[in-house]
Amino acid sequence: MLSGAFVAGNDAGNAYNTFPLMDEKLVPMDDMIDPSLEPSYRNAFENTAMVQFNHRWLGTTTAFSAIGLACFGFIHPAARSLTTTTPQVRVGLAALGTAAVGQMSLGVVTLLNYVPITLAAGHQLGSLVVLTSGLYTVHSLRYAAPSLLRVSKTKVMAAGTSGAVASAGKASIEGVTVVGKDMAVAASKLLK
Repeated sequence: MLSGAFVAGNDAGNAYNTFPLMDEKLVPMDDMIDPSLEPSYRNAFENTAMVQFNHRWLGTTTAFSAIGLACFGFIHPAARSLTTTTPQVRVGLAALGTAAVGQMSLGVVTLLNYVPITLAAGHQLGSLVVLTSGLYTVHSLRYAAPSLLRVSKTKVMAAGTSGAVASAGKASIEGVTVVGKDMAVAASKLLK
């Protein structure tokens, strides 16, 4: 959201109205560094090319991360089971993935149309939707985590301090090793 504020403040959306290339380059290095700006870190805040480049890549990275998280949450075997995730987690993951796709798409459309005010305002509102759905997802995961910490009845392998892998053998209780049980107890205490 902060990166978007710099784009809006510098009117950086009115320049480089192509995507994904900027001035027919992926990284327009000649335009991104203005030697007349002193100190040079001001380029990150006041140079139109640098501000827009940062916003594009931060937005793209955020969108793909949110999509990846949602896909992982729906595809991973531990999360696919209806007994390990709550309905709120599934709704949050779907909302986050959908909001991220919508926000990135709206950003590209806004840029390609030379920033009409309605699309620009919608893109700014979209950032709040992504933030809200992300917070909702994180909050809902708090309640799903204890069910995801269940340790199966197979032996848990623990890495020793010397780097060797050792099995707890006779130290297991109902198929769960002491190390695995201690990790589950410690993790559940952190979540409280």
